[in-house]
Amino acid sequence: MRLRIALATAVMLVGTAVAFPAFAAKITVSQYGRLVATLPWAVALEKGMFKEAGLPIDGVTAGAGGGTSLRNMLAGELPYAEIATSAAIAGSLAGVELKAVASASNHIGELVWAAKPDSGINSIKDLVGKKVAYTSPTSITEMLIRTALKREGLAGKVETLPLGGLGPALTALAQGAVAAAPWNDPPLTLTPDKYKVLFYGHQYYPKFTWQIGVTTKEFAARNPEMLRKILAVHRRAVDFVYDNREETARIYAKVWEVSLAEANAILPKYYEWQQWSRGDFSKDGLEAVVDGLTAVGELKAPYDWSRLIDQSLLDDDLRRPL
Repeated sequence: MRLRIALATAVMLVGTAVAFPAFAAKITVSQYGRLVATLPWAVALEKGMFKEAGLPIDGVTAGAGGGTSLRNMLAGELPYAEIATSAAIAGSLAGVELKAVASASNHIGELVWAAKPDSGINSIKDLVGKKVAYTSPTSITEMLIRTALKREGLAGKVETLPLGGLGPALTALAQGAVAAAPWNDPPLTLTPDKYKVLFYGHQYYPKFTWQIGVTTKEFAARNPEMLRKILAVHRRAVDFVYDNREETARIYAKVWEVSLAEANAILPKYYEWQQWSRGDFSKDGLEAVVDGLTAVGELKAPYDWSRLIDQSLLDDDLRRPL
């Protein structure tokens, strides 16, 4: 309900101009240049893949996440975005006529909860009676912490606090205001002794389809070939990431503003996890999203994915039974 209220005004932003722009435009990608899942878009830009595909796309608008990225898409020249699955569901429930046309990532990645090394807290079980941070209501971090506590039999025994973002959460942890907080890369890999990892999110959700490509139903109806080209560029970029690891590391280092040595330290585990999807959805990953949204009170019943997901623009080999 909280997300649906926040996104209800987005319906008003849907304009009547739905033709693909003839001029250079940007696509919206939530957390671009922050989360490793967005790396294929950096590859696509650096390697000129949009231009080669005949697409007038010259950059990415880095959405801040949640409903903000969806609103950015609806207000921009090009109604295509890669956003959190939870935000897409919320937008759809708020009345925005959306189509989810591809999955960007079916793995939650590196997200962990960590404590200070000298805290005496060594596992999630040690959080009983303490305060734990997450970023914001109905966020992936809230879904994960509530699910983890429930599965460990700790629901109601740990106080959880929304602190507005990863930065504020880590500040609260450093100041002793909370006993644990979410943490991710690059600092997770580059400064491993700074905090003590208690658990990874993917321990509780081995598959989690948290980032998807969406557009409006009207744009999809009028511009299917353009959307196929966008999805083909993303697939080509994902293939490049998997097949050209040295050059991918150089691109990551440039866009994320880390050294090449640091990039090579960060990326290997993402290959193990198969972090980047070529567009195919994971049934288990989608079920995990529903489970997480139910845990935070955003959904009350099983969700009918057919009301949102449309796989018709994907290559045949990427279409999956859901």
